[in-house]
Amino acid sequence: MNMTRTASILALIVIAGCTVGPDYVAPHAEAPPQWLGQPGVPSQSVPDERWWAGFHDPQLSRLIHEALIRNNDLAAAEKRVEAARDQIRIEAAASSPVIGLGGIAENRRQSQTIQWPPRASAGDYRYWSLGFDGSWELDLFGMTRRRTEAARASQAEMAAERDGLRLRLLAEVGADYVTWCAALARLQVAEDRIALVAHQRDLVTHEWRAGARGHADVDQAEADLAAAQQTVPPLVAQATEMKNALAILTATTPEAMQLTPRADFSIPLPPARPPSLPSEMLTRRPDIQAATFRYARDNAEIGVAVASLYPKVAIPLDFGVTTSTLHQAFTTASLLWQLGVTAGETIYAGGRRTAQIDAARLQRDAAWLGYRQAVLNAMRDVEDRLATIGDASARTSSVNLELASARERLMHTEREYRSGEASLLPTIVDRDLVDQIHDRVIATQLALAISDLALYKSLGGGWETNSTR
Repeated sequence: MNMTRTASILALIVIAGCTVGPDYVAPHAEAPPQWLGQPGVPSQSVPDERWWAGFHDPQLSRLIHEALIRNNDLAAAEKRVEAARDQIRIEAAASSPVIGLGGIAENRRQSQTIQWPPRASAGDYRYWSLGFDGSWELDLFGMTRRRTEAARASQAEMAAERDGLRLRLLAEVGADYVTWCAALARLQVAEDRIALVAHQRDLVTHEWRAGARGHADVDQAEADLAAAQQTVPPLVAQATEMKNALAILTATTPEAMQLTPRADFSIPLPPARPPSLPSEMLTRRPDIQAATFRYARDNAEIGVAVASLYPKVAIPLDFGVTTSTLHQAFTTASLLWQLGVTAGETIYAGGRRTAQIDAARLQRDAAWLGYRQAVLNAMRDVEDRLATIGDASARTSSVNLELASARERLMHTEREYRSGEASLLPTIVDRDLVDQIHDRVIATQLALAISDLALYKSLGGGWETNSTR
């Protein structure tokens, strides 16, 4: 058989190659026609940093940017994605020929009591060899292609997990920052209230000395002041803890973290929620993406297991020179080469390979169930967040009405005091009540902001909106 016929046969073998195992079909789960309490046209998602700019807080935008570029956990996740990308190259390289270069220079002595090598070369002689050797395992049944496919799916799964970490990171930065702002706002209210209660204590003490009150009233005023002062240390500790947490999330030492309180000590609020949920929620949530790629990887592994049932075919190749006299090393007479086809197949393995196929199919089926469960969990997560937001919104509205009523009463009491119809003490009492309700307003606003950030995480990112708070 000449070289032309050999090459033709090899070409036919390669062309006849196929990829065994099931082809990937993306999993699909039906979403409800509309989300509970969220009718309307589906809104669109927006890039993260643009969505966070909707808080209208430059300091928060800076923290978000620093977390994205400096957070150690996110950087480590990116390195794992890059390593997975290299694994694709490793798996794909198995379909390429492997070529090596080697040489030998040595003195040999063959036994003189055997018939080979011939007597003419028996005894001592020199041996020089230089050449290439290689082997090309033909991917006739797609094992390498399936392994590469599985590696790509694994890389995509790891990228989705990185995106999930990024989403959780940004949500945590936002939650820690609004909690820090709320702690400062409540601390401001607490300090104002302490000054007011101290003034009330001084008035009660003065009236007691004038004989207008009993000592029990003084004791009660002192107790009220002590209770008001006790609210400060927990708020200071909370603000410090949130500042330190933001330092860690942005890869900064706590001592180097610099934060400036908002001018009005308010809580930055997220962009207004859309009238409907982003239509691509089921495709952009990182956990659902990861489950999808996990299913694709396990589906490809079935093909790898099936391909192991078929023969392995390789083309060995050797080319070089071998001589006992160095000056003849590059003459035609010293040339040697080898080209052919080798094939091998395992006849019996105790059922191991069929068991591998069964295990791969079961693993793929488990991944499919995992995808379905991820979708159900996502739907429940969103509905839970919407319910929490509804509750927080109702409580915020209620306590705002209560604050408005308390302020109206305070205005009436102050008018009576200025007109001489009442003493200063009722005014102080009403101011104290306003401060207490104001503290509850801040707490409910914080709960609502945290709920919005939880919805952001549940939806897999921010949403587009033309309205403002």
